[in-house]
Amino acid sequence: MRRTHADVPRPFQVPCGSWFLPTLGSLLCILLMAGVTKATGIRYLVLTGIGQVVYFSYGFWYSKRRKQGRDRRSSLKSTQDLLPTVEAIALEHMYDKSEPDLTNEATENEVEDEFIVRF
Repeated sequence: MRRTHADVPRPFQVPCGSWFLPTLGSLLCILLMAGVTKATGIRYLVLTGIGQVVYFSYGFWYSKRRKQGRDRRSSLKSTQDLLPTVEAIALEHMYDKSEPDLTNEATENEVEDEFIVRF
């Protein structure tokens, strides 16, 4: 919401929410974990790891950005679709109102002669 609707007013703010409450919450979680047995701590880490794999896998497979990319890739039938066609170039130049300046263009022979003279 903060990114998509930045102009919406947000009158409620958590008191001391920017630094005090997150720090206090982290310290209390560490205090709780200090009081458990080693076997419980290992089970917690294993189950947290499994939960993270499930969470990120679900997010990856069901993300909108990934689906948009897949749809865009499937719409291109081949790399031939990426190359401009003669018709597309002709249409582009037909709708382009500027006239090309042909007075400064050198012919291929002039360019080759200049290249040979330099070297």
